[in-house]
Amino acid sequence: MNRKLIDVCKLKENIITITPDATIKDAVYQLNKHKIGCLIVMKDTNIVGILSERDLLKILGDTDVQDDIHHISVSEIMTPREKLIVGHPEDTVEYLMNIMNEKKIRHIPLINEEGKLVCLTSIRDLIRVLLKDSKSKVKYLSDYVQGKY
Repeated sequence: MNRKLIDVCKLKENIITITPDATIKDAVYQLNKHKIGCLIVMKDTNIVGILSERDLLKILGDTDVQDDIHHISVSEIMTPREKLIVGHPEDTVEYLMNIMNEKKIRHIPLINEEGKLVCLTSIRDLIRVLLKDSKSKVKYLSDYVQGKY
């Protein structure tokens, strides 16, 4: 199978974003409200970073953090743009799964040639596509073996 990431993105709905000056409290609220694992950090129409549950856990586990961490801004703990691992429209599902596994990440933003955000995909999204394709292949082969063609 050579499904492209852009095909996965067609199945996705809107992307939840947050601004770099938002607080951790704002971020946790958005993550819980939308039942998601990360937020794309945007300033105007530009990606400036990504904030994942892992970023939040790192700051919560840091014993040097002030008592009231809710006033820390997203920009202080996010993964900045220059460290982001991103996908491109022509990347395949298998390629991205390998990257995600190697880098131990669960989300990859898809950007176009101009560097603008197209969608955000998760390992769950990619697995869902692979499972759907596998079920289709099994059905086709089963029908073929049973002489339904």
